[in-house]
Amino acid sequence: MNTSLTINNLKISSKELTLKGIVDEDMVFNIPIYQRLYVWGEQQIRTLLGDLFRAFSDKKNENYYLGGIMLTENDNKLDLIDGQQRFTTLWLLSKVLDGELNNFIYTTVNKEQKSRISFSVREFANHYFNSKDSSAKLTVEEIKELEPISDAIELITNFIKDEVEEELKLEFSSFIYNRVMLVATKMPADTDENKVFEAMNNRGVQLQQHEILKSTLLSKLKGNRELLHKYGLLWDACSIMDNYLEKNIKLVADLKWNSLFPNGSAGDKNDSLPNDILSRLITVENKSSNQQLLSILKGSSEDNVNSNEKNNISSNEDGYEAESIRSIIDFPMLLLHTLRIYQHRYLKCKNPEESAEVKGKSLIKIFNSFDSYFKTEKNVIEFIDLLWNVRKQFDKYVIKWVGNDEDREEVHLIKRLYQSETSFQRRAPKKNEGFALLQSMLYHSQQIITHYWLTPFLNKMLDIDDKKQIYAYLKKLDNEMFCNRRRDLRTMSFKVMEKDITELNGNLEFVANTLNEKQGTAYPSYWFYKLEYILWLSRDSLNKKDSWSEYKMTAKNSVEHISPQNPKQEDVNIVYSKGDTEEKRIKKQNDFGNLVLLSPGMNSEYSNKTFNSKKVDYQDKKRLDSLKSDLIFSNEEWNWENCKKHRKKMIELFVNHLQN
Repeated sequence: MNTSLTINNLKISSKELTLKGIVDEDMVFNIPIYQRLYVWGEQQIRTLLGDLFRAFSDKKNENYYLGGIMLTENDNKLDLIDGQQRFTTLWLLSKVLDGELNNFIYTTVNKEQKSRISFSVREFANHYFNSKDSSAKLTVEEIKELEPISDAIELITNFIKDEVEEELKLEFSSFIYNRVMLVATKMPADTDENKVFEAMNNRGVQLQQHEILKSTLLSKLKGNRELLHKYGLLWDACSIMDNYLEKNIKLVADLKWNSLFPNGSAGDKNDSLPNDILSRLITVENKSSNQQLLSILKGSSEDNVNSNEKNNISSNEDGYEAESIRSIIDFPMLLLHTLRIYQHRYLKCKNPEESAEVKGKSLIKIFNSFDSYFKTEKNVIEFIDLLWNVRKQFDKYVIKWVGNDEDREEVHLIKRLYQSETSFQRRAPKKNEGFALLQSMLYHSQQIITHYWLTPFLNKMLDIDDKKQIYAYLKKLDNEMFCNRRRDLRTMSFKVMEKDITELNGNLEFVANTLNEKQGTAYPSYWFYKLEYILWLSRDSLNKKDSWSEYKMTAKNSVEHISPQNPKQEDVNIVYSKGDTEEKRIKKQNDFGNLVLLSPGMNSEYSNKTFNSKKVDYQDKKRLDSLKSDLIFSNEEWNWENCKKHRKKMIELFVNHLQN
């Protein structure tokens, strides 16, 4: 499908392309100097890979629309001015997956193979993409700048190894090459790209799925002006996930702080939005003046994943100050979790097999499959009221990514609105807290595009508005969902809403057996993340109260052997004996006591270094990345006896946690 249009006198053409189409047309791409190098992290990469593999598994003979890229002509190449992170990830995936995707990696220039992607000015990046020995002739600074790419390759490699069966790899490669569709928008050379973005935003190009869903649901209100206004405002306020809900409602309804909190109090005295906010919204008429600002807050380019610009606006408001924040889920995910809660609470659905799937990319399709739920005005009002209450509790008790201006890192914190003498501001917890750390553990260890644990967790918050009780429930929920034999998370997380907290328990025998199984790199990351949380809770008894108090969970997905699988000849700190059989040696190396979970970059740093070398490297780091590592490296030497002792202690802590 080819289309063309004129926006502000700019002739813009758009067409659908597969990777095969790109190869057939011999299209070559350049990343302009003003674009960042590759910056995607684990969350974005895993989301893309998961979406592609599900599309392949579900409907491999149908086209899958991945999204858009924006191009401008530049000599014999096309400047990739938007969508380059996703496009580069497809290129990296092609290098890993092989098969028909091999055709996409390179093009021929003067009888020489060259990467289909190049980078303006940055020759070290071009060398990396073209050379088989990608680290040769690079400086330390250049290697560091390219780390996200090497990390991405390792992550993609592990995903293919763990998720794609060997006999399906070539077929999966063919699906991506022939069936994955991109919408390529091309503009004339020498176009002012900023004007194009502004023009397209003003024209409202590419409506998001939740905006279409909003229109569909509100159509059931049958032209009732007051209800349309009220519930349209509520939907808009809930949809801006990377901002505080109080700020959203103030923005979309054009309210003042004293309208939201007429008693002049928030936080400790009145820690949530007033209950009558819904009725007061009906009287608000000046909404149109905020539409342009609202569209800016809603919109995001895929290459601006931190969305800091969205939150900077808050610092200019009288009576309001806030750090940059980012939600752990997007709005389509919140809508789908709310739909599942709606099934449970309003429709009294007892069959978990009928529960909605959490699949944000298919938001419209999923809601359409449940269109019988929303036939009447009453149904729609119930759902949006529920959405509002879920979002209020989500903001109040669920962790957010919170920016830190000092080191520019984001951390997981539970942030709330409080009133100071001069302004409303978000006050960070004075110290690390178990409630946030437990949520951070679940966030990092579970599938980032579903987070099924959120359905029962959010549902419970609607009945209990007490932090201690909700924290206690989440601890039990975690044990029930993940410390038992693996079950389908969609149905199990739905069924668990029927259970009382006293019925939620982990299986002690299952946990002990799992940690004794010697699974090596096959251990799911959950066991390591859960252990980090338990170790942090046990820091007093382990004499680590002070040194571990500020520990934070970070993204890790690579299992490392402390005693390496291929040790150096001079390494005396190994967990097996020379007389051990090959089978016994492998079992000892794969023992849970000999394993830690690291980031891909740290794993490659450790490689097959000796225990003493790893210990020195660990102690030289200023950052506390792994509590399990901290315990292991407190040993003077590493052998089978110390490995067994460590594993038994970890299992003991696990069992005690489940019992208590």
